[in-house]
Amino acid sequence: MTLFFLVSLSGFLYNIRLVLFKGVMEFRIPLLRAGAACVLLLLSSCTKIGNYAEERADRAAYGNIRGAQLNGLGEPGEFTIGQDRHEMVERLLELDQTQAESEVLSLADTLIIAMENSRSYQFRKESLFIEALRLSEIQKDFNWNYNASASAGTSYTSMKDGTAETFGDNGVDAAFGVGVRRTLASGAKVSLGFSQNLLNYFTNPSSSSENNALSLNIVQPLLNGFGPLVTKEPLRQAERDLVYAVRDFKRYQQDFVINTTELYYSTLQSRDRLTNVQRNYEASVINRKRSESYAKAGRIADFAAAQAKQSELNAADSWALNKANYDKALDDFRYSLGLPVDLNVMPDTNELQRLVVQGLVDIDIDFDEAMVFALSNRLDLVSKREQVEDSERQLEIQERNFLPDLDVSYNVQKQFDSSDGSDVSQNLGVSLDLPFDWTEKRNAFRRAQISLDREVRALEEDESDVERRVRDLWRKLERNRSVYKNRLLSVTLSERRVENTQLLLKQGKAETRDLLDAEDDLLSAQNATTTALIDYTINRLNFWNEIERFEIDPKGMWYGESENEETVAAP
Repeated sequence: MTLFFLVSLSGFLYNIRLVLFKGVMEFRIPLLRAGAACVLLLLSSCTKIGNYAEERADRAAYGNIRGAQLNGLGEPGEFTIGQDRHEMVERLLELDQTQAESEVLSLADTLIIAMENSRSYQFRKESLFIEALRLSEIQKDFNWNYNASASAGTSYTSMKDGTAETFGDNGVDAAFGVGVRRTLASGAKVSLGFSQNLLNYFTNPSSSSENNALSLNIVQPLLNGFGPLVTKEPLRQAERDLVYAVRDFKRYQQDFVINTTELYYSTLQSRDRLTNVQRNYEASVINRKRSESYAKAGRIADFAAAQAKQSELNAADSWALNKANYDKALDDFRYSLGLPVDLNVMPDTNELQRLVVQGLVDIDIDFDEAMVFALSNRLDLVSKREQVEDSERQLEIQERNFLPDLDVSYNVQKQFDSSDGSDVSQNLGVSLDLPFDWTEKRNAFRRAQISLDREVRALEEDESDVERRVRDLWRKLERNRSVYKNRLLSVTLSERRVENTQLLLKQGKAETRDLLDAEDDLLSAQNATTTALIDYTINRLNFWNEIERFEIDPKGMWYGESENEETVAAP
């Protein structure tokens, strides 16, 4: 592609030379053709250039992210912003949306789909990738930067007598140059360049002349701006910012998995409530029919049968309300996974049964140990402490900024002339700048002081907030355990109460109202039991996340925290 471009460019310049030198119209057609060929070449090259640019940008960004993961997390992890859909997502999207049978998703399937297909998760990945790209731009300034330039032109003169020259009569001047520059750790700025000026080269080769120059320039600050503390600060801060971004993304991943799990169980809870309400409605229908038959037989009063009918109507209303709530929960569930909201997928009810069988998983750490672990290992607290160090370093840099600007410079230039040989000129200089107006510098120093104080206070506040949340989650887990055990006992007692009341009602020793109350209490106990179990499960995950012991794999699966818990595994 490059060779073809150079050949086309040569032809283009050759046609220009013909037009300018001979000044006849017949050479303009080849000129236009050559120009059109160059345009077509550039257009056809855009796609390949775009692919090349994407490949190089990805290589730089992913390399920076791996380095930041190693520095900030201790080990590199899997990361990509590629939007190739997971095979499970592709299969779901190919389903017939009108099919009656629902596609059931396990919790493991749901987490995989969420991390592969969620719009919000993809946005956060892209934000981290963009931060890595920003770092590559700053890294460029501390490497050897190469540049090249070229120019060409001709003049056109109109005479007083009305005559006029044509373009090219005065010849064509051309020039090109190449150079390289770099900022060193000491603060020195080094540049090396070569330039060549060509006069009348295209139109009058016999009378053309050329002037070449090779130059080296070095500027070294001795006071203000000296040393790596100041010079490398933009690169150092950008690298640390990417480490903070990697840690923030890790915390976001963990929160995302917990939130997705909570939504999954919340949807199952809505279904469980609907199931309980439906059973209660069916029981109320049976109770109403029984009460009406008892009323006709004169065994109970008519108002008791009316109560049973009213209870049936209330149960029907409750069933309709819970059905709508469950449908909305399904829509929210599909939407959060990035799936069409009318796609017939649902969570697996066996997952709730697994929770019931598993019961309450004990916490294998005491409170004091958990608090120490949280304050020592929370990724956001680690970043906050390092941000305090950033502010301390910025304050030191601003203190150095009060030094005067004392620079030493050295420049050497070698001129090459085709007729006169070559000349070398050198220049060594020292410059001193003593600013008497320190308004900007004193304000920057004061802002750095205030920023350091703010960072220290923010660290103290975040540490206190972590302590507060750990204590709150510990209390919630204790309360959830107590509530769950009580609700299990309440369900058992309510079931016995319903059975006993039904027997007493048949014997005429109880009223319809007693049975209705017993069934309502059973429904409430069943719903409360499911709520307590799910609350405990989510609070336990939040607790491990709060103390930075919630570990997940690239598919979103989390590892068991104790020997009593089965590790959640991918299918």
